[in-house]
Amino acid sequence: MNRQLVWVDVAHCTGCGVCMEMCPVGAIALVDGKARVDEETCTGCGACVDACPEDAIQAVVQGELVPAPERPVPTTYQPSPLAETAGAAVVATGVGLLAKAAGALARAVGRWLTQWPAPTGLSPRQSSAAANNSSPAAGRRGGGRGRGRRRKHRGGRG
Repeated sequence: MNRQLVWVDVAHCTGCGVCMEMCPVGAIALVDGKARVDEETCTGCGACVDACPEDAIQAVVQGELVPAPERPVPTTYQPSPLAETAGAAVVATGVGLLAKAAGALARAVGRWLTQWPAPTGLSPRQSSAAANNSSPAAGRRGGGRGRGRRRKHRGGRG
């Protein structure tokens, strides 16, 4: 029976003999200062693998090689002449639509800008406040509550 359960890396083996002492079946001997495993006697228990301080003994994993299934070769995309022509038509249509949308936006902004009231000498904020304030106090000098607060703060500092 020719089965290999452990493998000795003679480059790393120092010949210390620890594996030989740990083998329960006596399958390891030192030959020329290196560990050698008798494959007929070895049971593959792994005691020598765990005991080796240099990791010179490794378990051999045996298995059956199974070929990988063939992968299909990916196909490369080859556009047809019709697809190339259609792509150019889509781009041209998109550019035309974009130009129409830009024109419509420009007209809308133009209409919006021409709807502003004529300048009255007031800032837009003042003119909108005057239009929204129809109370009798709107024409008084004093400016409401905010102005009164400012006056208090100035008087308190000085």
